Amino acid sequence: MAVSEKTRPCSSSSLGLDPLLKDLTEKKLSFRRNVASLASELKDVRHKLASQEQLFTRESQTREVSKFLLLGNFYLQHGLQSYKFDLTRERTFQVAETKARSMEEEVSKLQKCLLDKDEQLNATRGITEHYLDDLDDLKSRLSVTQATAEASAASAMLAQAQCLSLLKELNEKDRALKEHELRVNKLGEQLGLLQKDLEARELSQRQLKDEVLRIETDIMGAVSRAGSSKDNELLKVLSDVSPRNIENISKHLNTKDTEIARLRDEIRILSVHWTNKTKELESQLEKQRRTDQELKKRVLKLEFCLQESRSQIRKLQRMGEKRDKQLKELKDQMAMKQPKGPRRDEGKKPFWENDTFKFVAGMSMLVVMVLAKR
Repeated sequence: MAVSEKTRPCSSSSLGLDPLLKDLTEKKLSFRRNVASLASELKDVRHKLASQEQLFTRESQTREVSKFLLLGNFYLQHGLQSYKFDLTRERTFQVAETKARSMEEEVSKLQKCLLDKDEQLNATRGITEHYLDDLDDLKSRLSVTQATAEASAASAMLAQAQCLSLLKELNEKDRALKEHELRVNKLGEQLGLLQKDLEARELSQRQLKDEVLRIETDIMGAVSRAGSSKDNELLKVLSDVSPRNIENISKHLNTKDTEIARLRDEIRILSVHWTNKTKELESQLEKQRRTDQELKKRVLKLEFCLQESRSQIRKLQRMGEKRDKQLKELKDQMAMKQPKGPRRDEGKKPFWENDTFKFVAGMSMLVVMVLAKR
């Protein structure tokens, strides 16, 4: 259950980053459309300027022709008397021509400015495309680092689960060792009791032998003291009683010897069994220590990978901040270079200044940092 609960934030972070990528692609497309609309507007302005220049040249030509025709008609009608009036009129026409020439110069200057702005727009378009490519590279790097962070987190969780399982196994082995130690202690106590019992039985057998010998000596002394008439009867009684007692004692001793031998064999078997068990447990403990060392090495490697991923994420954050600054500078340059006339997308803000984009970017970076910490 713990592993599933820990893997849920990873899936939620991936779900949270998908709309971020979609929003970024939409903003990129809208930015490209805006650039294309600006280029089309510039083309329209060029065509309008060219048509106005053509109209202006035609009007100037028609004015010159009409001027000459009017002068000819005027000279024919009024003759030389109105020469002064013609001179003044000619001067007015010259002033108009100078104004027309100045207008032509202004139009040529405007054309040059438009060409310069065209070149600047093309340059800014190339720069924006370059920065968009850099943004795509950063997105791919972020996705790769996110995948590596998720993989390292999953491997760390697996290593943690393995460590927990190994700890449980070690606890079980410790319990088994304690139980075996208790059993060995009980067997040692039983062996001590058996040895004490054997010693007591040996002492009782020695005492019986001593008593039998003492009774025999007493009987022999009594027989020697008694008369010769009673010697035969006592000897018969002794000959009947002594072999029976000796046989009973020998049987009892044989049974006790067999029991002692059997107990010794059982003690040897149990000692061999418990020595083998202790060796097996020691080998298992060595294996578990080796596995613990390997797991510690893996955990250290995973921590090193997590540190590397954190450093990469910090580098990418710094790169992203630099790119944001450069994009803001480009935006300011575009705003300075754009014409002052009304535009359709004046009220629209760029995608990097949108509140939703900032919120989603902050949440995504927070999720990435949480995953890196885990």
